[in-house]
Amino acid sequence: MIKFLLSNLKKDRQVYLFIALGIVLILFPDHIAAYAPYIVGVALIVYALLNIFMELKFPESEISLGGAVVRGIMGIILLMETEQAIAILGIVWAVLSLNDVAEEIDDYRKTRKFRLVGAVSIVLTIIFSALLMLDPFEHFAFHIRILGLEMIAETFIHRREGRCISQGEDDHVL
Repeated sequence: MIKFLLSNLKKDRQVYLFIALGIVLILFPDHIAAYAPYIVGVALIVYALLNIFMELKFPESEISLGGAVVRGIMGIILLMETEQAIAILGIVWAVLSLNDVAEEIDDYRKTRKFRLVGAVSIVLTIIFSALLMLDPFEHFAFHIRILGLEMIAETFIHRREGRCISQGEDDHVL
């Protein structure tokens, strides 16, 4: 998700906003965690409604109607199930993170390009996802902090990779 958001940031000002959001997540994880189910629930519902509208209006688009419906249902559940919402959100977050790990492993296998930073990221993601699944209430605020650190790190990695590619270098691949 972070890589998707970064790929859409074109101007330096937007990158600074991304870093600022990462800092807020690091400094105030408990406050963010308290409102996370509502923020994510509303965001999922809005995302779902926009995608459903776009799919119906532009059927030739590649938007997944089923994916939009599922996201909308998840958003509604997060808003309705307030006591268990952190557990639901934490487990879904962990599963989505593990899905990203699976894609990265497949990418490594196909490209045969080993990246030390990517390998460390895979191992840490597996560990943190397992912790989040085993006890989402205890580890959720910690994961908010990790998300903030990841947002900041990915911003600098993304910017560095952009410079390497534009200069014809590929030194970030071991």
